[in-house]
Amino acid sequence: MKLKLLAGILTSVGLILGNAIAFVPESEASSKNTYYCAQLQGTWNTFVNTPRGRVKLVGWETKFSEEWTPQKRCVEVSGRFQNFLESGTLKYIRTGVVNNLPVICVAQIRGGGCPEQNVLITFKPETDPEKVLIQLVDFRRSVSGQTIVLNENDAAFYSQGEFYVDVQKFLENIPIEE
Repeated sequence: MKLKLLAGILTSVGLILGNAIAFVPESEASSKNTYYCAQLQGTWNTFVNTPRGRVKLVGWETKFSEEWTPQKRCVEVSGRFQNFLESGTLKYIRTGVVNNLPVICVAQIRGGGCPEQNVLITFKPETDPEKVLIQLVDFRRSVSGQTIVLNENDAAFYSQGEFYVDVQKFLENIPIEE
């Protein structure tokens, strides 16, 4: 009798766990993006495949240095995006300065810092990374006809004087490649 009761309980628990594992909320399922580097019309580009389709994020046209060609930067930065995504830390991107060079980096929280280990893209000293990040957001929004609001509910916003982009909101609204 005790064995039948135990078997019934284990079966019930197994069914409950099986259903819980099989059910993936839509928000989690739709956040499965893949970042990669590919050449398109002679230019190296960082792309992201989203559940809605492919998005071109960055076109790599100039060398950073002899070592950092457009292809190498594309491969490296695309890999960084993917690594941050897989580690669950790709929440916000923002600008900063690391090793006296302007950068775009990953911030895990609204208002978060820009530590060296979170650098996505490094620029030459004369580059304004905030302008680059705003152009990325502005260009993508102007293509879709959206107006930039820059408030806390928008994909792009200022927090404590720093410009941030909420990556998930940005990718949900950015036009996809045809």
